[in-house]
Amino acid sequence: PKKKKEFLPPGTVKINDTLYADETEISNGSWQEYEFWMKNKYGANSAEHVTALPDTLVWREKYTDNEPYVKYYYRHPAYKDYPVIGISYEQVVAFCKWRTERVKEFICISKKYELINFEYRLPTKKEWEFVSSDCLNLFKNRGRNEKGLLTFNHCWAKDSVEWVSDKGYHKGMDVTAPVYSYWPNRFKLYNMIGNVSEMVLEKGISKGGGWRNILEECRVGKDITYEKPTAWLGFRCICVVKKSKC
Repeated sequence: PKKKKEFLPPGTVKINDTLYADETEISNGSWQEYEFWMKNKYGANSAEHVTALPDTLVWREKYTDNEPYVKYYYRHPAYKDYPVIGISYEQVVAFCKWRTERVKEFICISKKYELINFEYRLPTKKEWEFVSSDCLNLFKNRGRNEKGLLTFNHCWAKDSVEWVSDKGYHKGMDVTAPVYSYWPNRFKLYNMIGNVSEMVLEKGISKGGGWRNILEECRVGKDITYEKPTAWLGFRCICVVKKSKC
């Protein structure tokens, strides 16, 4: 019989035999696939579809000063590859469950793979810190490489020599950057540090910092707390895989 392929969970990079991690933060485009699926299955006015919608009003938070993004950031095609924000922990858990179910459907229909017992979910703090461990090098030379270029998307503190804003911040970018921006780490994962702070499985805690966080807040061992959806908070999934017969 023809040997089945080893299953690589879509969107991920292999960390070890049982652990895979998303190459990037979840983008607006990826979240829209989820939202549109809910809309098509349950209807535009259904509770299922409504609960899948991001809160775009988070762009009106203090210091964001980005009113146009309320209308354009999630819907406009130009931002398809930017990280999704304005989502809650509960919404992310539902997304992970949906993603697991859709990929399992694909696996069972195709019958091409030897691995089928798996689950997408948020990483634990320990897992997130493990796949980010080499990012410590990003903090040399105050977040710049040997050519003086920023190595990740964050903002400057008011007492920093780079600070130029009367609001206390000078952003490395206007807001977020596309999910494939900057340089990947040793696992080939992008933006583990900076861009958006990433939720972990422990509710209320995020890691890595984002475009609104200063250099010190972005460090691997630092926890950044949150209570609700924000303009600086996103996520990526991991996938835990076990060998199983299809």
